[in-house]
Amino acid sequence: MQLEEKARRTQVDDYCFVVMGDSRSNDAIFKLALRTAAGFDPLFILHGGDYSTEGGEEETANFLTMVEKNASGIPVFVVPGNHENPKVFDKAIGPPRFAVSVPRLGLKVVALDNSQGRLESTDLDYLKRQLPSAPGATFVAMHVPPQTKRWRGHTFTKGAAELEQMVAAAPTVRGLFFAHSHLFDASVFGGVPAFISGGAGAPLVWMSRYGERVNHILVVRVSKGQVSYQMVQLK
Repeated sequence: MQLEEKARRTQVDDYCFVVMGDSRSNDAIFKLALRTAAGFDPLFILHGGDYSTEGGEEETANFLTMVEKNASGIPVFVVPGNHENPKVFDKAIGPPRFAVSVPRLGLKVVALDNSQGRLESTDLDYLKRQLPSAPGATFVAMHVPPQTKRWRGHTFTKGAAELEQMVAAAPTVRGLFFAHSHLFDASVFGGVPAFISGGAGAPLVWMSRYGERVNHILVVRVSKGQVSYQMVQLK
């Protein structure tokens, strides 16, 4: 309902949403991430997972309170991370895989659950069912990034090749979002722009062969059918 109300007030040819991930362990940074995101008046916020350290009820309640206090009125959708407790997540947050669809804007975000470091046939089948009805601005999100020539370590391999094939064959997919690694990076996967956004509070990586070690959010703007991506550093 909250998303429907915002969508009715949103310009069809110019809107944005915000992506962030890995906010555990530092409420001050997460608070800044939420407030910075709210400043863009996004249609919604997509959280890439690991909002908690152990995923218990207390941590989950704190996460939800932080969201309500610092991004009031903005729908927030959460992809499950490997630090979440599946039972608590399902009860307090929502299903582990889902599709956010806004027909008026021609927008869809399909979220999958690879929080255990693999993409099972259940999720691949779910994506396969969602893509035929996907509009021109479709995005796919999950927690763990796939292993590629650029992304090595802290990645997944089981199901990655199938995912790449599906994305490459789907002309409506415009971007992919991952988290898990505590940094920012932009690459290409299946011929589509792909991003790791894991800098919303968790301890940043000490070193990496790719990406930027920076607290940030990612602003995704769709304007007149064109999609642009802006990494915004949290200061």
